Amino acid sequence: MSKQDQSSRRRFLQQIGATSILAAVSPFNSLSAMEKAEERTLFYERKISVGDKIRLGVIGFGVQGHFDLGTALKVPGVELVAGCDLYDGRMERLKELHGNNIFTTRDYREILERKDVDAVIIATPVFLHPEHFEAAVKSGKHIYIEKPASLDVEGCKRVMKAADGADRKLNITFGFQRRSGIVYQKAKQLADSGAIGAREARSAPAASATSSAEPSHRAKSSTSS
Repeated sequence: MSKQDQSSRRRFLQQIGATSILAAVSPFNSLSAMEKAEERTLFYERKISVGDKIRLGVIGFGVQGHFDLGTALKVPGVELVAGCDLYDGRMERLKELHGNNIFTTRDYREILERKDVDAVIIATPVFLHPEHFEAAVKSGKHIYIEKPASLDVEGCKRVMKAADGADRKLNITFGFQRRSGIVYQKAKQLADSGAIGAREARSAPAASATSSAEPSHRAKSSTSS
């Protein structure tokens, strides 16, 4: 490593240290304090009555569906009742983790038809998001759907139209929680402090999206991610 590189690295580490000290000056600006606040939101102590329970169905139990469901079940009063995926092994794993009494299917519509499902997690391949979102809204379920809304503008318009026509009592959430995550807030602090150097704007041509982006093997009941 050259002397210039060593000097740059030393300045970078010093700036990170200075930023951390500044962040700790204000209690709630401290990352640890913010993390504790998030934990309190998830793990508050409260007695949950039967009427307060939220019965959940997961549509798509791939990697993202697995983690989304795990987080949801940490909230008091949330109970898993049904799951859907095209891969039988994933549904077997769902039962191993959460009990053999969980209803499983390869057809997401069977989840939406169930009266004992209050809310659904949609964590399916992106090209299926508009179809699954429209159906979930129509069924009157509360919805947590992973980002992005669609692969193309037309699909996003379908999602927006469905959301605009949804019952105002429904809670509809897209998976943008990382934008407020602690790691990203720390990255912003470092960027704002100049610790990682000056920010510059650059432009580049975007690749054009075509209708061929949608897989040709699409099935009506496709749900795996």
